[in-house]
Amino acid sequence: MGTITYHKPVGVKAVDAIKAELGAEWCSNKLVAATATREAVFVVSKHHEPNSEVYVPGADGFVKALSVFKLSLAPKSHYNFGYKDMAETMGPYGCEAPLSIIAEASPLRDGPEGDEYSSLKSAREYRERSKAMAEVKALKRGLKVGDVVELKEPLSFGGVMRQRFTVNRCRVRGNKGESTVFRAEDGTLCRISARYLIGARIIKSSREQ
Repeated sequence: MGTITYHKPVGVKAVDAIKAELGAEWCSNKLVAATATREAVFVVSKHHEPNSEVYVPGADGFVKALSVFKLSLAPKSHYNFGYKDMAETMGPYGCEAPLSIIAEASPLRDGPEGDEYSSLKSAREYRERSKAMAEVKALKRGLKVGDVVELKEPLSFGGVMRQRFTVNRCRVRGNKGESTVFRAEDGTLCRISARYLIGARIIKSSREQ
């Protein structure tokens, strides 16, 4: 399914906009939990699937499945809000779920995953990426000024490949308060999203040792 776009009134949260799209009756009957990040809205809903090949059903035959609504935002356009809805069994990349919402979903089945592109395999990989993302976000929050970060692989910033940075804090346009930034060895200040810190080597500042 492609991306659906429409106008969202100012002040309406992304979670509430998605709930409105799902409908009050659907939410009343199926909604278990919902939350959001900058990238996506995550919805756990219950369905009667006693023979599910992906989830472990409860004693009543119901499973709690996780859906991901990848957001597409265009604040200056009339059609300022959009989403593409996917099941976690599609292994959506780039919008990994918080562990708190995964905990609301049914556990995945054990045993063989079937063929190379099975839904169970995709769901397992998605949850593994979500766990890794949660860990690296915690790592980023724990960085202190003066820590040195060496990325697993170099990244291009303005066409220049850089890999080693020193952590700094400063005000960034569009953000409240100070933000964590990364000063390259040539002095350039860079912003690095958490996903690029996976596998990075962290050298703690001598002030903390």
